[in-house]
Amino acid sequence: MSVKTASPVISRMHPDEADRLSVLFERVVSALPYYNEKAKRSEVAQYGPQTLRQSALDDPDSVMVAKLGSDLVGFCISRDDDGVIWLAWFGVDSSARCIGIGSALLQDLELTARRGRSHKIWCDCRTDNEASKRILSRHGFKPVCTLLKHWYGQDFILWEKFV
Repeated sequence: MSVKTASPVISRMHPDEADRLSVLFERVVSALPYYNEKAKRSEVAQYGPQTLRQSALDDPDSVMVAKLGSDLVGFCISRDDDGVIWLAWFGVDSSARCIGIGSALLQDLELTARRGRSHKIWCDCRTDNEASKRILSRHGFKPVCTLLKHWYGQDFILWEKFV
């Protein structure tokens, strides 16, 4: 199957996919140029297999995966944050970028929110992450504010979308 012509399938993470998803998460986050090493280590440690399994058990829509065939190529991790949905992470393996997987993951998150999870999604991204800023804007997210020298001593933009 050609990655560039395949259509992604978005689904809830099955518990037996948590180990593979954790590896994908680490690979994607470790390669990001926007985060310092402390941030990368901390974020990778927060999303190990057991945490992913527990999140999916607590809220089946909180850990979504994108597949091309049997390959996990993307993820969207969210959680209820006092009545709104916090989009903690979404990412796509470098081998499967630019074919709409990030957009498909965001669309699925919005659908789950509209089905009663919440009235609003919020997230953050690094101020220099142009790719995230473009995709969030295309999907109707609005910047709320910029936080200077915030998490891990880095600058972030907070975003929101009412659904």
